[in-house]
Amino acid sequence: MYEIPLITADNFITYALNGLSRGMIIFLVASGLSLIFGLIGLINFAHGSMLALGGYGTYIVIQATGNFWLGLIVSVVLVTLLGFALERKLLYWIYDEPLLGFLGTFGIGLVIEEAIAVYFGSRSYTVSSPLPESVQVLGVSYPSYRLFVILVGALVALGIGALLTKTRLGLEIHATANRQSTAEILGVDTARIYTITFVLGTGLAALAGALTAPITSMYPTIGLDYITMAFLVIIVGGMGSFKGSLVVSLIVGQIIAFGWLVLAPTYVRILIFAAAMVFILYKPRGFFGKPEVHE
Repeated sequence: MYEIPLITADNFITYALNGLSRGMIIFLVASGLSLIFGLIGLINFAHGSMLALGGYGTYIVIQATGNFWLGLIVSVVLVTLLGFALERKLLYWIYDEPLLGFLGTFGIGLVIEEAIAVYFGSRSYTVSSPLPESVQVLGVSYPSYRLFVILVGALVALGIGALLTKTRLGLEIHATANRQSTAEILGVDTARIYTITFVLGTGLAALAGALTAPITSMYPTIGLDYITMAFLVIIVGGMGSFKGSLVVSLIVGQIIAFGWLVLAPTYVRILIFAAAMVFILYKPRGFFGKPEVHE
């Protein structure tokens, strides 16, 4: 019979921090997906493959140079440029066709996933932590790198929040999302706004992949695992809501961290999806969903 581990004050802090770091990774994926859907209305199934490319790209650069930080920068930049090329050359022309958008991004994701599997094979790859030491947090020794991930997630949340609410670009994004025709009359280059938003979302997915490489093993379908959780997050948080993505990602991170104490990972995922389905039945628009998204 499985025994539930005794939770002490020390390991409670450790599990909570683990949940926070995992939640920040999920948030980076979900926020990019939410930005793209909130503005463009595109359900981007290629988003998970961008995360996988970010992780594998980091691994490749590390193998060549031994420098994780260079790998992170190079992989995020290259994947972001790939997102720019895809948006300008392919996806931009099918934004008004939801079915084509779904099929197009789904196909792109499959192609990238298969290319990774062909090149790297099906086995997992690991990346050594660039910050192997630990620091004391509330009297508990905790890995420095995971704290770094938490810090990056917090900075991204603050940065994007400020971008959306305090800058002209943020106002143009909101205007384009709410009334594209009116925004164009007022002089907003909506094609440019679409591109910037898609590229930003792609960059966040690549950053999530690069950051998660030293925490979990990299395998060809890792993007699929994260994107399914990200879709759940943006549905429960509210379609197109950046704030909702952050709040629900952190909640899911804690459920995963503490749920693994008593259940296998597969059952924890089932529990999360079951709880989300019940929640959506009573609150279909999610925590911070906007009515116009569903009209």
